[in-house]
Amino acid sequence: MAQDKWETDIALIKADLKSMNKFFGRVENSLDMMAELSKNVAVQNEVLDNTKAKLEDVEKLCEETRRTEELRMTVLSDRLEEYRRSSRADHEKLAVHNAEKRATSNKEVLEKLEQMEIQLHNRINDQTKRVNVLENWRYYMMGMGLVIALLVARVNWPSLFS
Repeated sequence: MAQDKWETDIALIKADLKSMNKFFGRVENSLDMMAELSKNVAVQNEVLDNTKAKLEDVEKLCEETRRTEELRMTVLSDRLEEYRRSSRADHEKLAVHNAEKRATSNKEVLEKLEQMEIQLHNRINDQTKRVNVLENWRYYMMGMGLVIALLVARVNWPSLFS
């Protein structure tokens, strides 16, 4: 009986060893999985660090670009304002020049119109004088015709030719 007890104990010990082997196998698998997860976490941390560094670089670049664009916009707005002032000045110069030119042109037109008016009045006066002279000649001729008609009426023509 002692031998059966020993065999039972050995069988129990063997069963315990098998279950301990399974347990430690599972523990080893868990440790291997944890090691794998630890590696993955380390890789992810490295990726995260690299991403943070790249993100910081991008943020710095964005900030630099923003500053550069602000400077460009300032320069452009200054240039635009300068062009506006220049165009206003040019517009004012053109307006003054055009006003002077129009005034000069109007003055010349008015002077020519006055000359034409004077010439027209002179021609009308000359024509009036000529018409008056012709009218006077007409009255002279009518008067002479009347005098001749009176003379012809008063003269005794049959006695003049007999």
